[in-house]
Parts: sequence; structure tokens; C-alpha cells
Amino acid sequence: MSKAREELLQLLTEKLGCVMRSMHTGQRFPFGEFTLGASQVRILFFVAGKMGGASVKDLAEMLDVTPGAVTQLVDSLVEKDLVKRAEDSNDKRILRITLTELAESKFKQFRKDYFTSVSRVFNTLSDEEIRQLITLLAKTNIPSSAKECNR
Repeated sequence: MSKAREELLQLLTEKLGCVMRSMHTGQRFPFGEFTLGASQVRILFFVAGKMGGASVKDLAEMLDVTPGAVTQLVDSLVEKDLVKRAEDSNDKRILRITLTELAESKFKQFRKDYFTSVSRVFNTLSDEEIRQLITLLAKTNIPSSAKECNR
């Protein structure tokens, strides 16, 4: 690899890190009377997008953390009455995490507010430039294990 390519890759990773930190670091997201962290937000979005809910294994893969870490995050959302656990109808060993009625009733507005909040990072880009950025990022060599990134 050439020195110029290494420098470009270093700059790219720094910029991508800055974008992600700008979107989430230190930011808390209000959901009704609760304030959620970035991992809790990711869980809500993931669960909301899964018909029939998500398993702890699915959530652990998406967040790239252990199932134990997911359990702690889910426990905090259960305490807030935002998600619930239920046995999988096909496999009693699997627990499905789904949104509660309370969370479902507030999720649409929360989603809108969330994207308004994080969009400030991209305000200088046109819709076409955002499409181009998505296209370029989709061309990267993302491992198949990163399921969330490969949609």
C-alpha cells in the first residue's frame, strides 16, 4: 500500500469517527418522560423494524456486543415500559423483544425528532450528495457478519 493511500485511509477513518461522534457523543434522546442513550435508541429502531420482534442474539450482533450487555440494555428499556419480552412462537428457548404499546404510540414522533436532531451533521449536504455518500459507503468491503450494514 502506498504512503498516499495510507494517509487517505487515516483521514477517512478520522472523518467517519468525527461524523459518528458528532451524531451521538454525549447526546441523549428524549422519549416521552425518559431520556435514552445511543445504544437504547439503536435497539428501539431495530426492534421497531422487525416484524415479530428481535431476539437477544439479533440485537447482540447488530450492536456488536455480548448477549449479556444486550440483556442489561433491554432490562433498562423494560423498566421504562418501552420494550417487552415474549417467548418465540416457534422456539420457546428464544425470547423476542418487541415494543410495548406505549413505545409504539410514541415511536413515530420520536423517530422524527431523532432524525431532526442528528441531521444537523448533514445540513450542508444536498439530498443528492447524501445519496452519493450512501452509494459510496455501500461499495465498501463490509464483512457479511455486519448484517445491519449490508442492507
